[in-house]
Amino acid sequence: MVADTWCQLERGKAMRHIQTVIFDMDGTLVDSESVSQKAWQGAAVDLGVELPGEFTCSFIGRNVVSVRALLAERLGGSVDAANEAIRLHNVHFDELSQTDLTLMPGAREALDQLQAAGFPLALATSTYREKALMRLERFGLGDAFATITCGDDVENGKPAPDIFLKAAERMGVDPAHCAVIEDSHNGVRAGHAAGAQVFMIPDMVSPTEEIADMCAAVLPSLRELPAAIAARNA
Repeated sequence: MVADTWCQLERGKAMRHIQTVIFDMDGTLVDSESVSQKAWQGAAVDLGVELPGEFTCSFIGRNVVSVRALLAERLGGSVDAANEAIRLHNVHFDELSQTDLTLMPGAREALDQLQAAGFPLALATSTYREKALMRLERFGLGDAFATITCGDDVENGKPAPDIFLKAAERMGVDPAHCAVIEDSHNGVRAGHAAGAQVFMIPDMVSPTEEIADMCAAVLPSLRELPAAIAARNA
C-alpha cells in the first residue's frame, strides 16, 4: 500500500482486479484547468460580467454543452451571451496556452510505468476530439492510449457515466475492472456511477467526504499512481 496520508484506499469493499486504466486529460494529465480558470476571468472582464471562481470551477470535468447551459442560466438565460463567453474563453485559453500549458507532475512517468507493467491505457476526456488530439500531440502523448473517447463521442457529459462506459466498452473490459484516474468532482462521480474504481488526484478542487468515499484512493500526484494500482492488484 502506498505510504502516504493522502492515500485513502477504500475500506470494506471487495477488491477487484484492475485490467485497464482510463485517464481523464485536463487537470489530470495536462495542467490546463488553472489556465482555463484564468481564461474564464479574462472572458468575464471582456464581457463586463462577474464569473466567480467558485462558479467557473463547477465547469471542471463538464463538456461544452453543460458549461453553456450553466453560463446561460447565470447570464440571464441568454444562450448568445453564453456562446460569447465561451468564444472569449477560448481566445484567452489559446493565448495563455502558448506559455502556461504544461504536463502535470509525474504524468509521463506514470504512463510509462503503467505501460511497462502491462496495463492497457485509455483516455476519456470531456474535451472535444479536435482539441484533445492537438493537446495530446503537443506533449507527445498521442500514442500512449489504445483508445481515446472524447466529449463529442457521448450524449451525456460528466457527471453522467457515459464517457467511462464507452471507454470501457472500447477497451473490451468490464467497468468494474477499470481504474479511472480523475481530478474533478464531476469526473469522480462519473467514474463511480460507471462502476469503475476511481483514483482521484485533486487539482483545483479538494475532495469532500462524499467524493472521497467514491474513490479507491486519493493521491497527492501521479507519481504515486503506479504503486497504488499495483497495491490494488496485489
